[in-house]
Amino acid sequence: MPRVNKQYDDKLLVRLVGQIGKLLRFYREEAQLSQNRLAKISGVSISTINEIENCIVNDIRLSTISTLSRHLGVDPLKLMAAGNLVLPEDDKKDFRAALKLLDRINRKLS
Repeated sequence: MPRVNKQYDDKLLVRLVGQIGKLLRFYREEAQLSQNRLAKISGVSISTINEIENCIVNDIRLSTISTLSRHLGVDPLKLMAAGNLVLPEDDKKDFRAALKLLDRINRKLS
């Protein structure tokens, strides 16, 4: 089934997706994984990983971020935010709990 190309005018969203792509590539290369290997171990398609890293997508599912970060051994927040982002610990906990819940739901649906 061909992908539906969604277009968003939200410049902040486009910038965030681009940042996620750069960080995904950084952490994947740091883990010494090819896109193909990450796709195999995570279950996320190689085309999705490639599109995220090359900023071809306009949005990314949180479940995808959660899955990729888990298989890279990286906190999901590190894929979504620059290293200098300061969040209160309670917000970080809430975000991680939400990602775990989404991941559990996603696994049950798969």
